[in-house]
Amino acid sequence: MFPNNIRGTSTSLASPLGPQVADSGQDPKSSCWLVVLVNVLILAREEVVAALLGLMVELRGMQPRFLTENESVVDILDRDREIVLIDCDHPACQAETIDLIKKNGGEPVLFSPFRFQAEVTNLARRYGVKSFTLPIDAESFDRLLKP
Repeated sequence: MFPNNIRGTSTSLASPLGPQVADSGQDPKSSCWLVVLVNVLILAREEVVAALLGLMVELRGMQPRFLTENESVVDILDRDREIVLIDCDHPACQAETIDLIKKNGGEPVLFSPFRFQAEVTNLARRYGVKSFTLPIDAESFDRLLKP
């Protein structure tokens, strides 16, 4: 979903945190639908990997989020429950971060564009979370993002 095509949403990556609701332009009492976009925080070591995952997240109708220079993972998690895709080689990929995500009602998902599937799976088992490696097919990615 592309936010600039929905009236009432922002195209900025630094938009307010939390689920985004598109304004249909109709009286809410007469309308039976609202679109809620689920936030997916992407913590990738490489910018190109973050961009690729952001596109994959958007194609599933979710809102990708990235840390700004002035934000920390803790800042975002204190405000929102999110799905968090964490690169195994990102500095935030630590037991404390994963525990904080779970404690705040979020869902951490480990990934790697460089490691073997077995390595990532073993690490994810240790933390009790889902995982994947790149490349990943669209159906498998979709299943990972569903609660």
